[in-house]
Amino acid sequence: MTSVSGLAGAAEEVTAPARSGPLRREEPRRLVALMARIRAFELELLRLFSEGKLSGTTHTCVGQEACAAALYAHVDPRSDAVFSNHRCHGHFLAYGGPMRGLLAEIMGKEGGTCQGRGGSQHLCYERFFSQGIQGGSLPIAAGYAFRMKARQTGGLVVAHIGDGTLGEGVVYETLNLAGLLQVPLLIVLEHNGLAQSTDTSRTTAGDVEARFRAFGWATDRRRAGDPVALAKHLGEVLAYVRAGRPFAQILDTTRLMPHSKGDDHRPADWLRQAWEQDFLQGLLDQGDATAVTAWERAQNEVPQLVAELDTQPLAELKTFSPYAVPQGPLFRSSADLLASAEQGNTPKRINELLGLGLEHCLASDPEVVLLGEDLLDPYGGAFKVTRGLSTKYPDRVLATPISEAAIVGFGNGFSLAGGKAIVEIMFGDFVALAADQIINQAAKAHFMYGGQVMVPTTVRLVSGGYRGYGPTHSQSLESLFCGVAGLKVVALARRHQPQKLLAAAALHDPNPVLFVENKLLYSLRPLTDPPAGFVFRPTPVTDPGYYPSLAYSTVPADAAADVTVVTYGGLTDVVEQALEPLVREEELDFDFFILTQLSPLHLEDVIASVERTGCLVTIEEGPQAFGIGSEICARVSERLPGRPLKSVRVGARDLPIPSSRHQERRVLPGREDVVAAVMQVI
Repeated sequence: MTSVSGLAGAAEEVTAPARSGPLRREEPRRLVALMARIRAFELELLRLFSEGKLSGTTHTCVGQEACAAALYAHVDPRSDAVFSNHRCHGHFLAYGGPMRGLLAEIMGKEGGTCQGRGGSQHLCYERFFSQGIQGGSLPIAAGYAFRMKARQTGGLVVAHIGDGTLGEGVVYETLNLAGLLQVPLLIVLEHNGLAQSTDTSRTTAGDVEARFRAFGWATDRRRAGDPVALAKHLGEVLAYVRAGRPFAQILDTTRLMPHSKGDDHRPADWLRQAWEQDFLQGLLDQGDATAVTAWERAQNEVPQLVAELDTQPLAELKTFSPYAVPQGPLFRSSADLLASAEQGNTPKRINELLGLGLEHCLASDPEVVLLGEDLLDPYGGAFKVTRGLSTKYPDRVLATPISEAAIVGFGNGFSLAGGKAIVEIMFGDFVALAADQIINQAAKAHFMYGGQVMVPTTVRLVSGGYRGYGPTHSQSLESLFCGVAGLKVVALARRHQPQKLLAAAALHDPNPVLFVENKLLYSLRPLTDPPAGFVFRPTPVTDPGYYPSLAYSTVPADAAADVTVVTYGGLTDVVEQALEPLVREEELDFDFFILTQLSPLHLEDVIASVERTGCLVTIEEGPQAFGIGSEICARVSERLPGRPLKSVRVGARDLPIPSSRHQERRVLPGREDVVAAVMQVI
C-alpha cells in the first residue's frame, strides 16, 4: 500500500479547483479531504437505506475515491463537461456539485439538483451529467466534445465508464467515431473487476487496453492508489486531451461496498484484505493527522445535513409536461404549413425541397450540423436529399460510419452543448438500433434533469414501403416512438411545405423531434390545390409547440359530413385517390384530416368532427395492430362517452413486408382497403 505521510494541518472545505497544471503544495491535503468527504457521504447513504429512509437504489464508490479526487484536481467546471454513470456521487462532489443539492435529490426533498426527478443516478449540475444506462452517455459525450472543438473553447469532456460497460456495442461505435474526428474526450475506465456481481474476467475477452488502441486512442493503465501521484499523472493526461485529442485512462481500483446496497457475495476474507489495503483507511489506521481531521469533519457534516433535510418538504411534481417551450409559436395557423402555389408549380421534387430546407437550416444558424451515412458529394445520400450540401458546408455535413446509435447519440451531445443536430437515418428500419438514444437519452433529458437542459436533435426517419425493398427496408416504425414522453413525432405529407416543416423542427423546436419522411414522397412534387370536392379549413394554433394538422371538408363548416377520415404521411395520396370516387359517385361527404404531429396527439378538431359524423376511419401505412389509429379511436371514444360511434382502422397487415411486389401490395394498405373501410362504417 502506498502511503502519504506528514500531512499536517486542518482539512479544508473541499471544492473542485478551477484550473489545470502542476499540483500546489496544499494539494495532498485537499485530495485526502475530498476522499474523506466522498466516503462519509456514501456510507451515510447506505445507513439511510438500511433504516428505510431512502427508496430506489444507490451505487456507492467507496474504495474508488482516489479516481475522482485525483482527476478533478485538473477539471475546470467553467469550461469542461463531465458525463458520469450510475456510480456518480464521488464525481459529482469532486466536480464541485453541492452536497446539499445532491442529498436532497436522493432523499426526494425540495432543493434537489434535479427537483427529485433524477434521484441517485441521474444528476445534472452546470456541465455535469450522469445517467444509469451503461454506455448510453458515451456518444453524447463525444458529440459534446465535438462542439467544444468546433467552437475552440479550450474545454474538454470527461466520460466515466466501468469495466462492465465494455460489453456495450455503442462504446465501440463511439471509439471509432470520436477517433476519426479527434475530439477532446477523456474516457476514464474505473476498472474494479466487477460488472454488478460478475467478475469481468468472465465477461471481457482479450486485452482491455488493446480495445481502445485498436481505434487509434492513446491509452494508459495504472493503479489508482496514491492520489498525489495519480493527480500528477492525470494533469499531464488532461493537458494532452485539452489540445484536442482523445485519450483512454484505465484505473485499476477496488470497490469495497456492494454494487447496490446488499448485492455483494464476495468472500469475507477477500473484503477484509481489501479494506486493509485501502489507501484512505490506511491513513486513518496510521493516525495521519490530515486524514483523521478530514474524516471527523466529514462525519459531522453529512449527518448534520441529513438532519436538516429531514425537516424539509418533499419535492412536488410541479409540471406534467416533459417538453421545453419554444421561444415563439412554431406556427400560428395550419395554413402556415400548406405547400405554396410557387412550390406546386416548381419542377423541384420533394427530395430537392427537403435539401433546400436543410441548406436553409445550415445557412440560417451556424450551430447546425448534419450527420448521417453517405451524405457527402457527389453521392448526396441514398435519396439525394443532401446533394450539394457537403460542398458548401464541408465542416458541418458529416458522413459517419454505419453506427446508428452513436450517430444519434453524437447528435444528442452536440445539441446538449448548445448546437442543433440534424441526423439522417438512411432507412427508418434502422432506427431500432438507435432506440436507446432517442427514448432514454434525448426524450428524457429535459424533464429528468429538472428542466435545466434542452436536446433539440432532429432525427430524419426515411420510412415506408411500396418499393419492393423487403422486410428490413420498408417499415413504418414511427408508432414505436409515439407516446414517448419528451419526444415529438412529426410526419411530412405531400400537402405540407417541406422547408417550413423541417425548419420548425430543426431550428425552432427546443425538443427532440422524430421527422418522418416517406420515401415515396421524394420523387413527387407538393400538392397545393385541395382534393377534388374538398375545401381547406384553416385552424388556429393555441399550443406554441404544436405542429397543426391539415383539415379539409366537402361540407360547410357548420354542417355534418358522413364520415371523418384521418391519415398522415406518404399514404395521403392513396387515401385521397380512394375518397375522390366516393365523393363524386357515391355522393358521400367527408371531413378529412392529415395529421402533422403524431405524438403527442392533439385531436380536438377530429373529436369535434366525429361528434357530428359518428363515423371514424383511420388509415396508416404502419401496422394496424397497436398503431396510431388505435390510439386515435381510443381517445375519441373516451372523449365521446355514450355517443354511438362506428370506427374502422386501416393499416398494414400483421406480417413482415415481403420483397416481392405483388406480395407487398397484399400486406400494405391500398385504395380498396380505404373504400372498404368507409363503406363498412356507413
